[in-house]
Amino acid sequence: MMTYRIVIFLLVIFSIQKIFGKQCLNDQWPPKSDRIVPTHVVNLDLPPVERWKEIATIYKPAIIDLVDYIKQFALSISPELQFLVSLVDTKLPAMADTLPAPYGDELKGISHTTGIPLGEIVLYNIFYEIFTLCTSIVAEDQNGNILHGRNLDFGLLLGWDMLNNTWTLSEKLRPLITQINFTQHGQVLFKTTSFAGYIGVITGVRPGIFSISMNERYGFKGGYIGLIEWIFNINRNQSFVTFAMRDMLTTSESYNQAVEYLTKIKLTAPCYYILAGPKSKQGVIITRSRYEADDIKQLGNDNLWFLIETNYDNWKKPPVFDDRITPCIECMKTKGKNQVTFESLFNVFSSRPMLNKLTVYTALMEPATGRLESYYQYCRDEDAPCAPW
Repeated sequence: MMTYRIVIFLLVIFSIQKIFGKQCLNDQWPPKSDRIVPTHVVNLDLPPVERWKEIATIYKPAIIDLVDYIKQFALSISPELQFLVSLVDTKLPAMADTLPAPYGDELKGISHTTGIPLGEIVLYNIFYEIFTLCTSIVAEDQNGNILHGRNLDFGLLLGWDMLNNTWTLSEKLRPLITQINFTQHGQVLFKTTSFAGYIGVITGVRPGIFSISMNERYGFKGGYIGLIEWIFNINRNQSFVTFAMRDMLTTSESYNQAVEYLTKIKLTAPCYYILAGPKSKQGVIITRSRYEADDIKQLGNDNLWFLIETNYDNWKKPPVFDDRITPCIECMKTKGKNQVTFESLFNVFSSRPMLNKLTVYTALMEPATGRLESYYQYCRDEDAPCAPW
């Protein structure tokens, strides 16, 4: 019976690859105005409990809708995550007090503003440690200027809408997408593309210094192990992967300092950190296990002018059921080093299978200037057959 199921699974996978194919588009730029993600401000000079008040007020209905859906479905998909459901009301509220400053107080402020129980706000903020798919690119043009872009794909296996052929969680996340300018002393310290009420960082840029994106890394003893260790005080000598990014954006004064910090810090979950700097050759993929870096891949290796990371170790062959990296490499080579622009990168990210049913946004960054542009993404079957992931 097991052999029969494996054969069926492989046939389905090969059918998916054949049906959906690949693209390298040239006509997706500029995005229409309704695709532009709105920008809000978080003032770091305010007390932590007050920093998210405006954003939490604006997005309160969408946050409530998403948290309700997470409770009802997402956390019931595996025994490990089901275990967390019972902790939402009993353990997670107290977890806010165990987080390093200022994160606990920021979560309490969001809870107070929205009326959502603190345990559910904590759940919303740790959920991304486990369920993020992505494609990230760092590329250098012929003049040595570096750009950094990413697709955020989210919601795999978290509820398929048979009527609309969409992932339910992906659709509920899209209304929460926002660019956030974190200011200090009246100046923009760093910028992020995130979700309203989510205080960690998945995509960000510190103007003139570096940009960063984080991709999930699959493997044994993933993020849920670190969460359990933290909740039960088994091991709190580690950082949440997205809080580590925000800490680094707040404190690191150089590209090299940021790389060193994210190479050495102990984490609750394995991941890939992709960084770019303002100078030639400043690009890196840091493949992280929870306690150390397993690999560091520098821009310029193998005479390539770009780096690409999806969700698999880049020195290994990608799985047949999720090979986004091969068509992405081919598309980048087709466009060439003289087309490292926001327009070109957006066309790559809008091409299938880099664009798929899980994709909720594309973010484009220029470390040297701090330019950040974010756009809602939709993969529609009427344009061309769209892969589920």
